[in-house]
Amino acid sequence: MKMPYVEFKALAGHDLVGVAPPSAFAGLSPGESPLSLFPDAQSVVVLGRRIRRGVFRSMEEGSLWSVAGRWLTGMDGVVRAIERLGYECVPFTPADAPRMPREPVRPGQCRPNGFRISVEYAAVAAGLGEIGYHGMFMTEQFGIRQALGLLVTDMPIEPGPGRPAGQAPICDQCQECVRACPLQAISPGPAKVLAWHGRQFPVGGVNALACQACPNGVAGDAKYFAGAEELHFEIENNQVKGEAASRFVGGSLPNRLAAACGRACIAHFEKTHATGYKIPFRIRPPWGFRPDQPKED
Repeated sequence: MKMPYVEFKALAGHDLVGVAPPSAFAGLSPGESPLSLFPDAQSVVVLGRRIRRGVFRSMEEGSLWSVAGRWLTGMDGVVRAIERLGYECVPFTPADAPRMPREPVRPGQCRPNGFRISVEYAAVAAGLGEIGYHGMFMTEQFGIRQALGLLVTDMPIEPGPGRPAGQAPICDQCQECVRACPLQAISPGPAKVLAWHGRQFPVGGVNALACQACPNGVAGDAKYFAGAEELHFEIENNQVKGEAASRFVGGSLPNRLAAACGRACIAHFEKTHATGYKIPFRIRPPWGFRPDQPKED
């Protein structure tokens, strides 16, 4: 018997709790499916924690470079709660994997650590939110301000919350992210339409190399801070030199939550959604640098 979604949500105790059935991942390759982590799973759970707006304040003011982590790592409490009920649970957050064998251990599987599972894909499947024009995950409650994590379990749970019927898109295609990027790394016209779970999300093309060179708040999720000296690429005509075409690279883009595009999205989101804060996020004019901008001595 499946645990009701409302009951599991209370058990999980996170700001965002979504559950998708295994059928939502039918047709994905072994390297993309969360079921590769646990083939006997009955439920794929996505947890989200609101990122406090104050995390972005010093970056918005240009005073203290801070990283807003986009992946949850503290899911042990939920894992233990599930396992106390007699079920197995495998937590997953995207991370740089160590060197592993190049061949699958069994036919039909991906090689060890060779998967590129999209937590956002699972979050959309559960009805938690959508993909914005900039390629970042957005929710009705927090916009881009959440960190996500994924659990795969053999515990049968009712799917939820699902997308409310008639709900308007969260991203209104305002293109503030396009205008905010000093490197013009996001294309002004959609380069791709992501067709996920019966929905369509137009996304701009992102020049991934230019994005990695951005000194305006882009960050790596683990071992590097983009904008560090070794990641400054030569820019010509507002593009990375030698990089002719913009491209949308879903899994390999750096963390852009606190970058110029992400902060522009936070500011615009507050114009159409109540957030409960007494003062607006954007108080002063936005700032932005290019990697080829002359540095002061």
